[in-house]
Formats: sequence, structure tokens, C-alpha cells
Amino acid sequence: MWCDAVVAASPTIRRVVVPAESAGQVAAELRARLAPVAGEVVLVFVTSRLDAGEVAAEVTAALAPARVVGCTSVRELAGATVEGTAVAVVLGPPHVRVGVGIAERLAAGPLGAGRGAMTAAAAALGLTLEQLDSARHVGVALVDGMSTAAEGFCLGSAAAAPRIGIVGGASSGERDQATATPLFIDGEARSDTGLVLLLETDRRFAVLLCEHMVPTQARVVVTGADPSRRRISELDGYPAAARYGALVRELGAEGPLDAQLVAEFPLALYVDGRPYVRSIRSVDGDELCLAAAVDQGAVLRIMRPSDLVARTAAALDDARRRVGELDLLLTFSCTARNLEAERKRTRDALDRTYATAPVIGFDSFGEQFGPLLVNHTLVALAVGAGDRP
Repeated sequence: MWCDAVVAASPTIRRVVVPAESAGQVAAELRARLAPVAGEVVLVFVTSRLDAGEVAAEVTAALAPARVVGCTSVRELAGATVEGTAVAVVLGPPHVRVGVGIAERLAAGPLGAGRGAMTAAAAALGLTLEQLDSARHVGVALVDGMSTAAEGFCLGSAAAAPRIGIVGGASSGERDQATATPLFIDGEARSDTGLVLLLETDRRFAVLLCEHMVPTQARVVVTGADPSRRRISELDGYPAAARYGALVRELGAEGPLDAQLVAEFPLALYVDGRPYVRSIRSVDGDELCLAAAVDQGAVLRIMRPSDLVARTAAALDDARRRVGELDLLLTFSCTARNLEAERKRTRDALDRTYATAPVIGFDSFGEQFGPLLVNHTLVALAVGAGDRP
């Protein structure tokens, strides 16, 4: 599905969606439709069907002197779900200033890299971390969706600035391929990397978390796991896939343990009485392949969905209550949400809900909300059309 270009009326927050037939065509159309200038930052999400290195180089050159950052995506969001496209949003003066911080070689030390990225983003605004103000500053983070150090990056970046909100997403690609999911940074496609955009704005804004999974009574103990590979091999002393399959059948699941079915019955780790979902990406023999790491010995609850569309609509209504008329809803939605919508044939209804708001974003391999990498959620930065009182 692809829809015609959508451009915001605001002179500050301009957004667009274009078809992605080649890197050069994407670059030319973004330049023509956005016309960014020096001092602006263009955040771009481009289908992983194109060569990421070519996209990074072509788009950065075409949009200069603006700075370009972004990532690959398996599906894009532009008022509705689109595929095979590029979506972009321009952030800049007079109402928004943006500081960029980069975290490289995450595997070598993700906590320090995340903190360093937040520190660098603040310094780009001429600020220290201690000067950040929750009324004026908010963070947006991107991280390589194939990096097993993503959890540490999320923790490090948020812990560096605990007084402000931060949301973000993990870059994505086709699940059935060994596709790299790099970030676009200054003309290069970089893997094992994260980045922080620190926004300073006089607009009303809010960070949002939309969850629709509810706990069942089924609990399991992880008796075999490889967190570095995000895999579970045993649950309750049994092969993980067989044990999980038996429990979800008792909960009413039908059909093969394919990507769409496991998307409806994720696992959750409880922290301080609250469930944090760990989506199952796939089943590989006896093992469950997760979207976020789980340690051996963890006690997990099997979750099941409530009404995805209704909860999403409620989240958008909450955004409007908090910031007034929306100028931008920068959105990161778990790929498992789309799989669930397709299985239940509610994707059209979900897209109609998205289309009620100025949504720009992508389907992600994990969502950052504060210090946590979560799954099966929608997180977003809502920016209002009016200034703060």
C-alpha cells in the first residue's frame, strides 16, 4: 500500500512520504518536496528493500546543507501503514532546535555509548545534562534493530538524562532474510550504532506509550537461555517451543506456531509489578527467538491481546488531550502489532485510526520508552501545533 505525499502545513514541522524505487529517486523527491536548509535536521525512514549505503549517501547529498539521520524500515507509517516508501520529517528553527549524539560500537560498551550520545546531543545545544528541562527538552532515539546491545544503549541514554522523556525505535528489515538494519548518519549506513536526537522546543509535547497486551494466568520459568542471541531454549525444564506451544493452545491459540500466531501471545517480564513485553520473533526448532533479551531464571507471564485498534485510538485521543491540536506524531510501532492486525484482519481499521493523526514513523524491531527496550507497543512523541502557555 502506498499513498500520495502528505506534507504538514506547519512551516516548522514538515513531513512527507514518497515511493522508494531507487536511492536516487528518493533523494530527488525528498529534496523537491522538503527543500531543507542549513540548521535543520531531516529524520528519514526508508524501506529496507533498497541498498542502505546508497540511500544514506544519496539522500544526505541531496538534502545538504541540512543534516540527515534515520534508518531502514520494514514498513513505514505516514498517516497509515505504507510499504516500499520513504518517509521523512524536518525539524528545525524557529520552534525546534535539535542536538545529535551518536553511539558507535555498541557491543563494546552500550551503557557508556548511550550516555555518551545523550551527553553529545546536549552539548550540541550548548547544554550540560544537568541543564536539561522536562518542559523544554525531549529525546528521540534510534538503534540498530539487529544489535544485541540495544537494551544497554536504551538504558544508558535514558539514565544520562533521567529528568526528561525519551522515546525511540529499533531499525527494522524483512524478518525472513538476514537483512542488515543500519542507521543513516551523515551519508553512511552504520550498524551496531545508536543515536540520540535531543529536541528543545517551545511547542507543547508529550511522550506516549500504547500497550494492549494483558496478562494470562500462564507463567513459565526460563531454564535455558542465551541472552546474547536473544533465544530461549528451555521453559520449565522442557524444550521451549513445545512448552510454549502447549500453553498457548490451552489459551485458545489455533494454527501453526508461525510469526503471526506468536505475535499474539508474547512473553512479559514483570518489573515492579508491571509487565514489560518480550515479543517472540520466530520459532527455530526447539528455541524461541525473541526481540529483546531474557535471562535464564526469569519468570515470565504469557500475554494475550485486548483490542489493538481501540487502544491505539485511545492513545491518539490522549495525545490530543495533552498537547491540543497535533502537528506531529513521531511514531514507533512494533512489527508484531502489524502482524497481529493482519492475522485478525483489522489492519484497515488500524490504518484508519492512524490516518486521523499526523503520523510519521515506522514499524520497529523494538521500542524505547525511557530506559527500557520494550516490544509489542507503540511509543510516540506528540508535538502540538501551538506554543506552550
